[in-house]
Amino acid sequence: MKFLVILLGLILTATWLKEVDRFDDSWFGRYQLALRKSVGKLKIDEKFRLSVALGAIYGVLLGAVMVLEALAEGAFYGVATMLLHLFVLLFAMDRTQPGRLARDFLKSWSAGNRQGCVDYLQAELSLEVPPNAVDGSALVGRFKRLLAYRSFERMFMMYTLYMLAGPEGVMFGYVSYQLRSELCRGEDRRLAMPLEKIIAIIEWVPLRLLAITFSLVGDFNSCVSRLRRHLWEFNTTSDNAQLIADWARCALSEPAADEVQNADCDEAAMGAEIEALSGLLERSQIVWLVVVAVLTLVGF
Repeated sequence: MKFLVILLGLILTATWLKEVDRFDDSWFGRYQLALRKSVGKLKIDEKFRLSVALGAIYGVLLGAVMVLEALAEGAFYGVATMLLHLFVLLFAMDRTQPGRLARDFLKSWSAGNRQGCVDYLQAELSLEVPPNAVDGSALVGRFKRLLAYRSFERMFMMYTLYMLAGPEGVMFGYVSYQLRSELCRGEDRRLAMPLEKIIAIIEWVPLRLLAITFSLVGDFNSCVSRLRRHLWEFNTTSDNAQLIADWARCALSEPAADEVQNADCDEAAMGAEIEALSGLLERSQIVWLVVVAVLTLVGF
C-alpha cells in the first residue's frame, strides 16, 4: 500500500493539484503558540517546561493521526486507511513540483524582471534575506539552493518518513519543519536548539541517500568525490541546504559558486542551470519511486 500511496501522491501533485496552492500552513503558528502559552500557565519546573511544550506540540497532532488511523482500520476493505495515508502525505509534501517552481521563476528571469524574481523567492520559497536584485548570479544561486532543499524537505524526506513510520512519521516531519520555520520568524528561539538536533537526526540518512541518487543520475565521479567529504559527518549546525546545493552542482558538473561570483551574468546559461537542476530533482524522484516499489515488493 505504501508504494500505491506515494504513487498516487505524485500523480495528484503532478496533474490535478499542479495549479493549486499549498495548504495554508498559517494555522500551525496559532496552534503552537496556543499550546506554548497553555504549558506556560502550568506549574512546571522551568527546566522541564520546554520539553513539555515540545512534547505537546508533537503529541496532539501525532495522537490525532493515530486515532484517525485506528478508526479507519479495516473500513471499506482498507480504502479508508489508504485515503487517510494519502491525505496526510499530500498535506505534508509539496504539491508544487520542482519543474513548476523553476518555470515560474524563469518567467520573471527571462523577462528581465529581477525584482519579480526576488518577490517570487520571498513568496514561494520563504527567503528571509533577499540578495541584491542587480546581482543575477547571487539571485540564481539562491533560487537553486532553496529549490533543492525545498524538494528534499517537502518530498524526499516525506517519502522516507512515510516508508519508515507511516503517516505518523510524515506528521512528525511536518511538525518539525513547520516549527523550525515559526521559530525562525519569531523572537523566541528557546526551542531552536533541541529542534535543530531533531531535524539533523532525521535528515542525516535521507540527505546522503539523495546525494547518492544525484551521483546515479548525474556526474557520478564528481558527486561521489564531494560526498566523501561529508559522508560520516554529523553536526547539528551543518547547513544541509548548502550541502544539497553543492552535491547537485557536482552532479551537474557546474563550477563552484566562488568561480562564478565575479563572472559576467549570462542569463541564458543561468536559465539552463535552473532547468538542469529541475531535471535532476525530477529524475531523482523517479529513482526513489523505483526503490520504494522494490522495497514494497520484497515486503518492507
